[in-house]
Amino acid sequence: MRKSAFFICVGIFISFFSQAEMLENNKCRMTNSKDTISLEPDFENSQWFWFISLVNPYPKMESEKPVKELFDPIMGFFAPDQRPVKTVSDFRDDHLIWAPHAGIGYQINSKWSITAQGGGEGGKIRTKQTHPSILFMPLHTDFEIKRMAFYTGVGVHFSPWGSPYHKDFENWKERLKATRPYLSASTTYTYATYDAKVKVKFLPFLHLVDLNLSDDWHTVSFDTNIGFEIPLNKRDEFVISFGYSKFARLQEDFDSFTFTVEYKRFLQKKK
Repeated sequence: MRKSAFFICVGIFISFFSQAEMLENNKCRMTNSKDTISLEPDFENSQWFWFISLVNPYPKMESEKPVKELFDPIMGFFAPDQRPVKTVSDFRDDHLIWAPHAGIGYQINSKWSITAQGGGEGGKIRTKQTHPSILFMPLHTDFEIKRMAFYTGVGVHFSPWGSPYHKDFENWKERLKATRPYLSASTTYTYATYDAKVKVKFLPFLHLVDLNLSDDWHTVSFDTNIGFEIPLNKRDEFVISFGYSKFARLQEDFDSFTFTVEYKRFLQKKK
């Protein structure tokens, strides 16, 4: 958190009035007719930092294939106006899954850092519709999928050409020139849940399907990333990276390519 100090300056002029002035940017000066005294506090970045991130994954989601390969075609046969059921795979394909996480880190030296982070994601997708069928009775379907995941992990971060330097940059050209690449690896524990409800009936009397499915898993993954750190000013960075997550269990569902955007901020200490 930024520390700031405000210093009250008194300048006495041999005149008909006196004036006190406080200046912005944590600076102030005490002035008389002969000299100027600077009372600006001196800070430097700590080795500790915190960050918040959004991860856009592209998981395999093999378990949802029967919905597209069996359920949708069968329902479409009985009711030609039937729309395909929305699943997590559809949100994945539209790049609408953004998983938030936050963490802290410690910069060991200019090339190595360690981090600890955690987060979660989840949501419910429901497709409910009624259409005329070839059996002269309206076909009603109600398909609901709910997925949740919570995760925590630790990682190591390597900057082969050193981490970027920080200063008050004048423009984006300077910031991009100071950008540095990095590699990272982390181990993550994940707790995931799955709930599905499926109802199919020909209104008003013929009930075909009334199904409830539920499951949960504990698994770990090994995550690798390559990215770029873009310094914004003396303390802040914008980070982008691409990676891959390999899971110990349910690889056919969870293994995923990832794209991450991150805001990173160093703490401060007095020199």
